[in-house]
Amino acid sequence: MNQETPPDAKLTEAAQALEVELRRYEELAVRLGRERLDSEKTLRRAADALRALQESDARLGQHVQALVAAIGVARERQQANAEAVQAQAERVRERSEALTRLLGRWQTLGQDAAEVNRMVQQYATAREGNGADRSAPGIGFDEVDARLGRLADDAQELATSADAERFADLGRQAESLRVQLLSARNKLRLLQSD
Repeated sequence: MNQETPPDAKLTEAAQALEVELRRYEELAVRLGRERLDSEKTLRRAADALRALQESDARLGQHVQALVAAIGVARERQQANAEAVQAQAERVRERSEALTRLLGRWQTLGQDAAEVNRMVQQYATAREGNGADRSAPGIGFDEVDARLGRLADDAQELATSADAERFADLGRQAESLRVQLLSARNKLRLLQSD
C-alpha cells in the first residue's frame, strides 16, 4: 500500500535530512582541515575528502531546495487555514450582529409586554372596583385590546425573523410570548363581556 507522506512530515523530514547532511559536511571539513598534506597518502585522502565535500555540498543544495519547497507548502497550508479562519470570523461577526438586532427587538417587545400587562391589571382592577359599570376609568378596553394585538403581531414577526436567521431558541421564546399575549387578550375580552 503506497501512502503519501503528510505535508507536516515532509517539512520535518526535509529539515532532518538537511541537518544530517550538514553534520556530514562539517565532519568532512574538519577532517580535511586536520590533514597534514605532507605525503602522497595524506594528499590522496585530502583529495578524497574534497570530492566527498563537493558531493555533500550538492546534496546540501538539494536538501535546502526540498526544505524550501516544504516551507512553501507549509506556508500555503497556513494561508489556506488563515483564509478559512477569516471567513469564519466574518460569519461569527455577521451572526452576532443579527442576534444583537433580534435581541434588541426581543428586549423592546418584553418592555412593551410588561407595560401592557400593567395596563391589563389596572383595567381589571378598575373593572372590579366599578361593579356593574362596563367601562374602566382612565384605561380604555379598545386601547389595551389593540396593544395586545399589536404586540402579538410583533412577537409573531420576531419569531419568524428569528427562525429565518436560524436562532430557534429565540424564535420559540417569541412564539411563546405571542401565545401568552393572545391568551391575555382573550381573558381581557372575557372580562369585558362579563
